[in-house]
Amino acid sequence: MKVKARGIYYHVDLKQDSSSKPNLLLLHGFMGSGKIFDALISELTDIVNPITIDLMGHGQSEGFELHYQFSAKEQLAGLADVINQISEGPIILYGYSMGARLALLYALSKKKNLLGLILESGTFGIENEQERLSRQELDAKRADRIMGDYSGFLEDWAKMPIMNNSTDDKLNEIQAKQNPLWMANSLLGFGSGTMPNLRHELGSISTPVLLTAGEKDSKFCRINQKMNQLIPNSDLSIIKKSGHRIHSEQPALLALEIRNFITNKLAL
Repeated sequence: MKVKARGIYYHVDLKQDSSSKPNLLLLHGFMGSGKIFDALISELTDIVNPITIDLMGHGQSEGFELHYQFSAKEQLAGLADVINQISEGPIILYGYSMGARLALLYALSKKKNLLGLILESGTFGIENEQERLSRQELDAKRADRIMGDYSGFLEDWAKMPIMNNSTDDKLNEIQAKQNPLWMANSLLGFGSGTMPNLRHELGSISTPVLLTAGEKDSKFCRINQKMNQLIPNSDLSIIKKSGHRIHSEQPALLALEIRNFITNKLAL
């Protein structure tokens, strides 16, 4: 279905609608879409109503011509508008990578409808100012490459150690169909370098939180260990035999952690 929010149409896929089950909204990562969660969703339909949202400029959702329209502030406002239109009751919000950053921003905005928060391979932002500026410069170069040679960019992206999943045909197809301008704008407007450092705000989250990272993803294991220390009501699960994309590499193990979180921490 299409949902109009703040001037553009977002693509939303309601997998099922059972009044006895809570809604689990899933937010994908950079260059993804809601389709990346298919394997994970098949493991969860007995306990939740999965709902996927193609984020701004991704998948079947529309984007904007200017990169500042992809800023954290605009992303959050658009997501909040969509959620208000599609879910009346409490929600469990799930985010992967870029989607995890947006889900974290939503949790910090103190929306009263948030029942629980699940972050896969998430981060609270870059603390070191020089590292932040370096990341902005890198994302600007990547944006230029996207606009000049998108297919070449995708080849290089697939070779990155953290993203090495070139055998994932579904993901490759999703990435190939993205709008290059919107992907470049997403990097410039909502890349890791432009995201505010949220370290000192994490202590204010009262919602139960499940943090997940793949054991092969050492960088994000360290980040999530730190987040687990800073978020009062949080649990951390390191998923065995997985890298950054846990939802596609180990969906059954990830689903088990989500199931335990919902049952034990959310009392559902």
